[in-house]
Amino acid sequence: MYNFFNFTLSELEEYITNLGWEKYRAKQLFSFIYAKGCDDFLNISVLKKIERKFLSERFIIPKLEFSKTKDFDGTTKFLFKLFDNQAVESVLIPMKEGKNTICVSTQVGCKMNCKFCATAKLGFIRNLQAWEIVYQVWYIYNYIKKTTHKTPNIVFMGMGEPLDNYDNTIKAILILNSEFGLSISRRRITLSTCGVIPKIEMLKKDLAYINLAISLNAADNIKRSYLMPINNIYPIEELINCVKDFPMPERKRLTFEYVMIKDFNDKQEDIKNLIKLLKPIKCKINLIPLNKHIFTDNLLPSDNKTIEEFAQRLRDKNMFVTVRKSKGESINAACGMLVAAMR
Repeated sequence: MYNFFNFTLSELEEYITNLGWEKYRAKQLFSFIYAKGCDDFLNISVLKKIERKFLSERFIIPKLEFSKTKDFDGTTKFLFKLFDNQAVESVLIPMKEGKNTICVSTQVGCKMNCKFCATAKLGFIRNLQAWEIVYQVWYIYNYIKKTTHKTPNIVFMGMGEPLDNYDNTIKAILILNSEFGLSISRRRITLSTCGVIPKIEMLKKDLAYINLAISLNAADNIKRSYLMPINNIYPIEELINCVKDFPMPERKRLTFEYVMIKDFNDKQEDIKNLIKLLKPIKCKINLIPLNKHIFTDNLLPSDNKTIEEFAQRLRDKNMFVTVRKSKGESINAACGMLVAAMR
């Protein structure tokens, strides 16, 4: 049987027309399964009973076991148990004015071994298939539709490096982006990467005008290589040269994420290096206080005063800066804390 969540609209249209059905039936199926949250072909009212039965015998709409935990700030973490008994975590983050952000995972574990990230301690177990990525969004999207009709933002910042699972990540985004499905605009989707340069070059052609966030965390190669071993392969200068012409949505800026670590990357020299590095680029710098967990070892978060002073020094040089407020820390759902420990 085929997994419905593994089909892009064009792939489903091809399958449907090969059956001798009208092409528009694929759009109807996308609409019922994604936009209306239908989880059973037998309930698709626009189809004849014989057609519903036919589809139910050839496609599955998977249902994963899950558990969820909720923080006092409203953040909800979902742990999905996969069919091979692995597990992956996603996070629903409440924002202002009833808006929501869904943080999505793309791998079980991760190869990148960044020092501040709990997922790294799992090592790399496997890539998620496209349908496993789509399922996270589909399930949580339908979960929040009970209380809001506002389309959520999607951030690929969960477990794993999205560009290390390139084909499945791109396919999942195309499915989520379909106007007959969840219809989540590329302007609402942010893909975060530690800087896999060859895949970023591919992304420029395959999925231009998506929001791109670069996990930077230091403005010199020695410090960044200590935090992020991938910098030994793709050093800062090459990374900046690669992303400076990335085609972004109109009025959007390239994002550089910078985890603030006490007495490591929060000094005056770090500010100077960061300004020199990023001043020529239309970008925003997102300062993220390190979320302390059992795997951060000797790393400590910068204090609030240091972070605010750091941000102001950058703003004084006309840099666009935001300071991310951590959410979900008490349930290990904040940035860098996902590890699927409950599995």
